[in-house]
Amino acid sequence: MLGRSSADMMAKAAARPGAKLAQTPEGLRLGEDFPFVCEVCLGPNPYLRMIKMPNARECKISGRPYTAFRWKPGTEARYKETIIAAEVAIAKNVCQVCLMDMEYNLPVAVRDKLMGSGSADRGVGGVQMPTSDVNKEWYWENQRKAMEEGTLQGFQELNSEGSKSVGASFEKLASLSRNNSSTPYYDRNLPKMCTFWVRQTCTRVTNNSCPYRPCCGTFRFPELASTHPEMLSKLVRRLHMDGAVSVMRDTSDEVEEIRETLRDSQRGSRNEAIKARYHGTKDDKLAQKYLERAQNMPELTPPEDEGVCSLWVGGLTPAIAKQDLHDAFYSYGEVLEVKLMSERRCALITYSLRKAAEEAAKGLYRKIEIKGAHLKLWWAKSQQSKDNEEAKQYNAHAAGSDGSRAQPPPLPGTGPAAASRGLYPSMNPNQMGANVRE
Repeated sequence: MLGRSSADMMAKAAARPGAKLAQTPEGLRLGEDFPFVCEVCLGPNPYLRMIKMPNARECKISGRPYTAFRWKPGTEARYKETIIAAEVAIAKNVCQVCLMDMEYNLPVAVRDKLMGSGSADRGVGGVQMPTSDVNKEWYWENQRKAMEEGTLQGFQELNSEGSKSVGASFEKLASLSRNNSSTPYYDRNLPKMCTFWVRQTCTRVTNNSCPYRPCCGTFRFPELASTHPEMLSKLVRRLHMDGAVSVMRDTSDEVEEIRETLRDSQRGSRNEAIKARYHGTKDDKLAQKYLERAQNMPELTPPEDEGVCSLWVGGLTPAIAKQDLHDAFYSYGEVLEVKLMSERRCALITYSLRKAAEEAAKGLYRKIEIKGAHLKLWWAKSQQSKDNEEAKQYNAHAAGSDGSRAQPPPLPGTGPAAASRGLYPSMNPNQMGANVRE
């Protein structure tokens, strides 16, 4: 018996609320009998064979030996293996394999930046990370003993530098998180890219014995999905039409450009990339992409007109009724009116107080979901802005192309076309004694 070193106590100390931690089977010790991994790396199959290798690998962060685990998440996946020790992963609340945050499934740099906690040279709680070999050995040995005793505190208990809001649902973190999707991002478990195929020198692709992409028949390329979607579409289409062997031997400029892009994604030191991902430095390219997306995300700012107390809700489905909208918004304050416009698939929610509308906009922006439909939320336009738009439309209609005021249409029978065709007496405005004003 190890006292408090049960898997449940370790998981509770290590994982924050909402963490996607793979459940440790009963009777097994976390770190010794089961790895500290996320559900994505573990795979969809609940029955898998896992190889345990006691003290067989060196941790990429601490440099100390640890118990490593190796398994295959699925039939089309590659073999996964832990790359850091369990106590090192628990200290940052990251997966032992992909080094992603366990709650939001995001890089450490993104989590720390948006939360305002942690830094590259400091650990949890603002503790200075050891740099020398002697200090590293002493520090991680104490962390290891604390994990065995069940007293190792996780990220949420030690990290009090920013605030006690660690684990809360931040708007940008929640919108960027991959854990919000219904299907886990299993592309992370795909076979690795065949570097020989990229260099046009793979000899195993001809007899279907190469286990790497795309020689094995897996034509998915996360390296191109976010940055070069057009290249991805062309490459996948060519692979399905001609096969991996024909595309590898193709020397056209179009295919060579795609190969060069794939080669660029494979460059760099793997050990340095692991350290950059764990410590959250600027060298983590994936984290920088997420941070750029976070900066470009639109924010819902209240209008300057204090009289605006209405919110616009779009993307409604026929199954959503007025009462459903009222139930979703009434908890933030008194709702005066719910104006449902079914033909436009939108609605206007009017509050009695401006403060209640601001609280509802802050709490429901990018989060509102009714009967399975993700709805859009925005502030309604003020009456002043509506009047300004109507005035602009009227002026644009009244003014001519040269800026002069448009003339009214000519009277019937007085236009230039009247001279080229005959007129009936009833078509002549002067027939009955009327005078046309000049």
